[in-house]
Amino acid sequence: MVKEYKYLTPEQVDFFMENGYVIIKQAFTQQKSDDWTKELWIRLGCDPNDKATWPTDKDRIHMPVHNRAAIQTFAPKAWGAMTELLGGKERVAENSGWWGDSFIVNLGSEELERQKESLHPHDLDNWHVDGDSF
Repeated sequence: MVKEYKYLTPEQVDFFMENGYVIIKQAFTQQKSDDWTKELWIRLGCDPNDKATWPTDKDRIHMPVHNRAAIQTFAPKAWGAMTELLGGKERVAENSGWWGDSFIVNLGSEELERQKESLHPHDLDNWHVDGDSF
């Protein structure tokens, strides 16, 4: 019997089973992203359009969580994919059903900006691309 999915394709499920992750495009709205990004700059005390206001003494800033949102309402497509991969919402641990704004902010450096070729984040020393809760 072939399982039918509402949020995932069989190819996405196969990809997840083989690679341990799956990409869910447009998992949450641009507005939600904009809201959390705006709040991030306020918390940093920096102007996103004026690098002179950015800290120069550190390349990475760990920000504690200030806001949490239930994934089910914040990112319904991601929630649907999660529950399909796990076999139902009852299999999601209670503390895993929330996302927070505990960002790791990488503002780069003048040295990196002067480089002629862009580097992939994986090629940088100790560069984070995930959240601060792992």
